[in-house]
Amino acid sequence: MILRTCILLTAICIYALVSFPWQDSSSNSSKANFAALGTNRNKDVAESSGLAYSRQIPDAIWTINDSGNSNRAFLLQTDGSLLAEIKLKDTDNIDWEALADFEFDGEPYLMIADVGDNSQRRKSYQLYFFPEPDLGEQLRTASKKPVKQTVKPKKIQFKYEDGSRNCEAIGIDTENQKIWLVEKVSFGASRKKTPGVYALDFSMKSEKKNRIAKRIADFPPRNVTGMDFSHDGKSLIIRNYLNAHMYTRLDNQPWSEIINETNPQAVVLPLQRQGEAICFTPDSQAMIVTSEFTSQPIWKIKRTTRNHVETKE
Repeated sequence: MILRTCILLTAICIYALVSFPWQDSSSNSSKANFAALGTNRNKDVAESSGLAYSRQIPDAIWTINDSGNSNRAFLLQTDGSLLAEIKLKDTDNIDWEALADFEFDGEPYLMIADVGDNSQRRKSYQLYFFPEPDLGEQLRTASKKPVKQTVKPKKIQFKYEDGSRNCEAIGIDTENQKIWLVEKVSFGASRKKTPGVYALDFSMKSEKKNRIAKRIADFPPRNVTGMDFSHDGKSLIIRNYLNAHMYTRLDNQPWSEIINETNPQAVVLPLQRQGEAICFTPDSQAMIVTSEFTSQPIWKIKRTTRNHVETKE
């Protein structure tokens, strides 16, 4: 069993090294770019699958558990301490796999994506969004116990234009009112199957109940588990279990063109037990990553400067 595990890990590492010839050669290869901010020891947050940096509480992150868990979001201090838990009224956690934050008319929002579909049998998927609660006063006056609150989110129901897809990564391009979704295809799937990037129209004022996510690009890396757009609108990060890939916008070029026409920068991540989630810090100069299971570090990865963009040949 141990030998089989070693062989599998070696194969995965080799795959990661040789499978992405289009990737920019520059990277944040130094371990000096990593910093452990704290440790998540909360038994209620054992499967951190999505991540968003709070726009209301300093040095705090929102996270969620995936399928088989309750319909709650959790607010953690970056040192790992549990600050609050929010219950989403009238929702089901079929397979919550991603979390994103965005701003609309100056108000911060959170979006939880019920988009996991390992068996690819679901007929539709749900996105829940709601204003990020301002818990500052409650946290200042609360005892040592986490603050608890219930919210009633709005819901977007959608499906993909080309059938069921498994997804664990969403990001919100507020400038163009698009929700991005990156398909998760396992390492063991046929090499002929290329994971896709999908875009879904997103308008806060739209009353349309059922929407269609359209494929806009290919994304060769397998097992994508998280993504985020930076707050300054200039960077897009996409991660899997092993590493991450950074796209940079130097002007106002549409993101769909950037991902189709340029090579991403390699971003080395710390070794994690089952790292899935990622988000940018508010200043857009670093990323936060978490892992499933308890007693796992919360890491901060400092981004490196990229002065050029390599175009695809």
